[in-house]
Amino acid sequence: MELRHIRYALAVAEDRHFSRAASRLHVSQSALSAQVRDLEKELGVELFNRNSRNVGLTAAGEVFVARSREVLGAVSRLVSDVSARSNEQVRLTVGTITSAGRVDVGRALADLTRRHPAINITARPYGSEVVIEGVRSGAIDVGIVGLAAGRLPKSFAAAPLWSEPTAAFVAPDHPFAQASSIRLEDLRDHTLVDFASGSEARVQTDQAFAESQVPRGKTLEANSVDLICSLTANGLGVGLLPQSMSALHSELVCIPITDAPHRIVHAITEPTHSSALAREFVELLAAQFAT
Repeated sequence: MELRHIRYALAVAEDRHFSRAASRLHVSQSALSAQVRDLEKELGVELFNRNSRNVGLTAAGEVFVARSREVLGAVSRLVSDVSARSNEQVRLTVGTITSAGRVDVGRALADLTRRHPAINITARPYGSEVVIEGVRSGAIDVGIVGLAAGRLPKSFAAAPLWSEPTAAFVAPDHPFAQASSIRLEDLRDHTLVDFASGSEARVQTDQAFAESQVPRGKTLEANSVDLICSLTANGLGVGLLPQSMSALHSELVCIPITDAPHRIVHAITEPTHSSALAREFVELLAAQFAT
């Protein structure tokens, strides 16, 4: 049995679909199926229940997945911990939401680089849902995500960084610009500029409107803070963003929403394949918010 076989089987288990797993692994579906069949033959058990629509785990498959994650986690920690003490290059991949303005990722990475000069860093902006999937699969070592309460997967190790409400952002000539605060009810007849439906950021505002029994009006969807701000600044609607974004976008007026949804921003890792370097970076991020 090779580590490749384990990774292939885990990908199928996570996606519950051979085609999607093959696409993520950049291999053909037939090659992936053959590798999994070879693994099952070597183990002497079937790991998956297959049908035309999806793939489920057998009882043996459940055990295999749990133990395999432990194995891959141990291998990841072995490689990282040994490399960190050598002159060889070490890699850290960070995925962060675009609305993480209160944390100085660059400062934490600079501190880490001073401690480990050979480190090779990749830092990329994504939505929370993409970061979560990347951390789960191992493609991202440390993720920074902003989620509503109860939305953080329990399988992750998480360090809470800060909590904040959503606010309304408007152009200076908007009728709300002089308001000290508003309620969700006040947004009933206004066009909103928000994140795309289905994204974790959008889930927060959708839940808030549903709980307040206030129907959402027309919504313009955008996939980044900068684009939401641009649409808002040009008078296309009321932007809905984390309140901390006001420090980065002075061209807009930020109005508190008294019954706004709140998000909690976490630094997350996957314990089964978290390296010492990733854990050290999380500690540097958390230290920025220590009191």
